[in-house]
Amino acid sequence: MMGTVRRLLFTAALLALAAGGCATARAKTPAAPLPLDVPAPPPRIIVPPDPEPPPPPPVITEVTPKPQAPARRPAAPRPETKTEAPKPADPPTVAPAPTATLQQTLPTTTKEAERQVREQLARAKEGLKRVNAATLNADAKSQYDTANRFVAQAEQALNEGNLVFAAKVAEKAAGLAASLPVR
Repeated sequence: MMGTVRRLLFTAALLALAAGGCATARAKTPAAPLPLDVPAPPPRIIVPPDPEPPPPPPVITEVTPKPQAPARRPAAPRPETKTEAPKPADPPTVAPAPTATLQQTLPTTTKEAERQVREQLARAKEGLKRVNAATLNADAKSQYDTANRFVAQAEQALNEGNLVFAAKVAEKAAGLAASLPVR
């Protein structure tokens, strides 16, 4: 019985404390801040510009006479000989500068181009066969899959006769296959 009374008293005390916090109906608002006292701007002081400095005095240099060379004797007259005026030389021939092209040189025949693309594809496929795909990390696996897609695109482009696209895609596939780690 004594334990029950204690519990009731404890509960009543807690309720009294909790209710006391909510007894006021309005919230306390902070007091309005006081306006700041803004000082007046400082008085303006106008400084007159400096007077222009006087021009520098002229520099006087003494001129010393140069020693003159001794007078020359007149040269003896030479007998006149008729000389022909030199013929104007032919303008030098300049070889045209080689032009740098950024385009890939394509084979001259279609069969040659197709042969080169097939060789590139064979290198890419051989490189992909040497890779163990199960041991690759996520980035290398992504490159492996991309190289396989490039090989498929190059074969499709070869079948359609688009040799330029097939060559580019086969080149990319071979490059990716060569960059992958070998078993």
